[in-house]
Amino acid sequence: MSNMQNPFEISKGKHVMLLYDKDEERAEAAAHWINQGLEDEQLCIYASVYAYNQLHVSSIANLFTKIENYQSHIDNNNFQIINFKPYYESALTGNLVPFENLKANLEKLLRDRVVQGKENKIIVFADAACCLCENKSFDESEILEKWWQDVHNEWLKNNYHITVICPHPHIILEQSKFDSKSKISNLHDLMIDLNEYDLNQLHTSFGQKNGMRILIVESEPDLMILYAEYLSALDLDVIVASDGNECLSVLKVNDFDIIILDMHLSGIIEAIDVAKEIYQIKPNQRIVLTTTNPLNRTSTIIDTLRVNKEDILVKPFMLSSLLKVIKKK
Repeated sequence: MSNMQNPFEISKGKHVMLLYDKDEERAEAAAHWINQGLEDEQLCIYASVYAYNQLHVSSIANLFTKIENYQSHIDNNNFQIINFKPYYESALTGNLVPFENLKANLEKLLRDRVVQGKENKIIVFADAACCLCENKSFDESEILEKWWQDVHNEWLKNNYHITVICPHPHIILEQSKFDSKSKISNLHDLMIDLNEYDLNQLHTSFGQKNGMRILIVESEPDLMILYAEYLSALDLDVIVASDGNECLSVLKVNDFDIIILDMHLSGIIEAIDVAKEIYQIKPNQRIVLTTTNPLNRTSTIIDTLRVNKEDILVKPFMLSSLLKVIKKK
């Protein structure tokens, strides 16, 4: 097992022990890695004994507000929730059959994602072993973590990229008389102690992490405000323009990572001519186009301009789709 690791650099396909002192810390860490996985287009699974216990800080009722575009990810099966209480109760009696069934299901999900052309990686945040420790069932927790590690080793041999993050209560393990912390930690690839880091950093937004500046060129006031408020809430630096002339004037004195340009601008200059002028001023400028036209009617735009098909959004679209395009390298 490796030594302490930076919590922002969990390797893919690892079995990770996460030491925490407070339930709030565990919940914040879970939200961080779920968001990180979703941003990387991985399938994220929250398998918690407290998933549907609304009185607990780790319940999905409390956690969902911390998950970016929560409902969209649920609807698209990018984020799944498992009630882990029956699994915990089974592990308490030494029966790991439900976990074997979970293993088979995870492997099937991974194979299905490969067939669908999706990212072939999964992150599972699983706290059954944690709850066994909370109730001082250390032997049962050790047995379960050994099972996870054996499964992880099998996944490595089969080239399955499945990361399993298992939280554990630091204080309770330290109080154990049987060196449970050492025994359980040796059954993981990595151990992360949240006491070693500033948890406030887990709140770093996409905009703060990337420092991106975006110009929105949209003639419809309601849409302009909607885009601007949504992206500003992510701490992105946003400037707006309502027509082509204003866009070009702003561009001459500012640099932008992305220009979001609507193809149906009002004003004297048509949007396609605005795009051509943008490339005259900034030849390497990235432009994201929004349009009400179907994609099969935008081939001329793609041929005329240096705009990728993936950088064209057909209205109406979800704001999460806009963010996904922005996040693409």
